[in-house]
Amino acid sequence: MQVLRSNKIPSSAILSLLILFLITQLYAEDEAWLRKGDPFPKIKFTNQFEKEATIALKTKRVIFVSDMDASKIVHSVLEKDGDSLLNQSESILVSDIHRMPGLITKFVALPKMRSYSYTIHLIREENTGSAIPRKKGFVTLIFLDQGKIASIEFADETSKLSEFLNSKH
Repeated sequence: MQVLRSNKIPSSAILSLLILFLITQLYAEDEAWLRKGDPFPKIKFTNQFEKEATIALKTKRVIFVSDMDASKIVHSVLEKDGDSLLNQSESILVSDIHRMPGLITKFVALPKMRSYSYTIHLIREENTGSAIPRKKGFVTLIFLDQGKIASIEFADETSKLSEFLNSKH
């Protein structure tokens, strides 16, 4: 009697390789993120009025959002006196909207953003802001010191964002 051998890879080996791949991808993405001491990248933005903007060397705080929940947190803090609060605290707001469909951006999001009392530096290209740390539903709060990252925090409450904007750091 002859035993037939299969060249099939056991499903447990495939599953193990898949898990290993996913774990390495998770850490690879995290390692690509900016860290304390790194210079903040020189990104050319456009704002909601289609004007080009950059981050000035005097900027001390970057508020970064990449999803709708985080945007709602920021809007509730900035909706009344946004630009004056941002200017007073030497802060800028950056929003990564590159995943938003073009028609939605053009006909819904930008007209809505133009009604806001604050300026939004928009990331519209894939990979432009990929190094900026993010968590779904959280606002990324970055302190800068002469263009270098002094600290990175995450906020999911308006009180923490307000504290960030009003701190002396």
